[in-house]
Formats: sequence, structure tokens, C-alpha cells
Amino acid sequence: MKKLSTLVILSLIQLYNTSTSLALSTHSSSGSSSISSRSAFLKKQLLLTCCSSSAAAAAAILLTPSISNAAAIEQTNGKILKSEKCAYGEGEGCSSLAGDNEFIKELQRRSKERKESAQKEYLSAYQMKNYPDFFASLSPPKYMVKKSDGTFELFDDVQLAELKKANRIKLEKPTAMGGKVQDYTQKPILVLVD
Repeated sequence: MKKLSTLVILSLIQLYNTSTSLALSTHSSSGSSSISSRSAFLKKQLLLTCCSSSAAAAAAILLTPSISNAAAIEQTNGKILKSEKCAYGEGEGCSSLAGDNEFIKELQRRSKERKESAQKEYLSAYQMKNYPDFFASLSPPKYMVKKSDGTFELFDDVQLAELKKANRIKLEKPTAMGGKVQDYTQKPILVLVD
């Protein structure tokens, strides 16, 4: 008997979910009256069908409609809410985010000053995570070597062996956050010594 009442509850829940989603998609402009009337009907049917009162109570709780998301969409008329941009201490949203807080304004100022170096660091990390394996897979393989100015140069096996023999190549552990921490997401970098 318990298996039968569980199957009935599950089928009614499935029926309720289907009818509620249909009601939300077809009657969104008419409000929630059709949803609540369907909900009341299905709760009544559930209570009449189920033998166990505790199972019926649990199912009634599960079947309580939640249309808060639909109501939120209707209030904004389906528009996407956007906030003003504030990145690296620049943008229209920075003043509203900082308000009268001098500490936040100071952090935004420092972020603006470090923007260029941070972007160079991000670009270098991107290049070192994505390109060395690609160039090593070429035939003949090429190796990315970082120069003192931060740019990269490609060398083949013979050229790299000559540079290593002349002690002009060293390994550098990549860092992040302006050199404060070691970046373990990257492999060691070949660096050309001047």
C-alpha cells in the first residue's frame, strides 16, 4: 500500500509541475489566479487519493507553488538588470561603489595605477599557459623563451642547445600578484640571459 501511495504522490507531483510550468508559460500576463486554482485542485485530488495523512501532508507541502521568480521577471518587464562598470578603479560605477569611504577610494586609485602592470602579468600568464605546448608539438618543435623585456622568442632544438651550452638560458618559476606568490598553474619559464 505504501508503494502505491508513493507512486500516486510522485505522479501527482509530476502532473503538478507540468501544469504549473504550462500555466506560467501560457498565462504569465493573466497573473497567478490560474496557478493557484490548479494548485488547489491538485492538492484536493492528492488528499482524496492518498491513504496516509502524513504522506498527503508532505505532498501538499511539496506542491505549494513558488512563483517568486516569475513575479520578479514580470516586475522588471523581462529586462536584464545591469550595474555600472568599475574595473581597475575606472568606470562610471566606481564613485557609487566607494560612496564616502576613503579606504575604497584609495584602493581604486592604487588599482588604477597598477592597471598596466597587471594586464601585462595576465597576458604573460595566458601566453605561458596556452602556447608552449602548441609550439612544442610542431615539427620541428619550437620553444618559447622569455626575453628581458617580457616578450617571447621561438627557438628550435639546435638554437636552444647552443644557448644552453653558452649558459644563456635559465629556468624561472612563474609568479603572480606582482611577484608576491608563485603561480603553480604554469610550468617553469625558459628565460634568455643577456
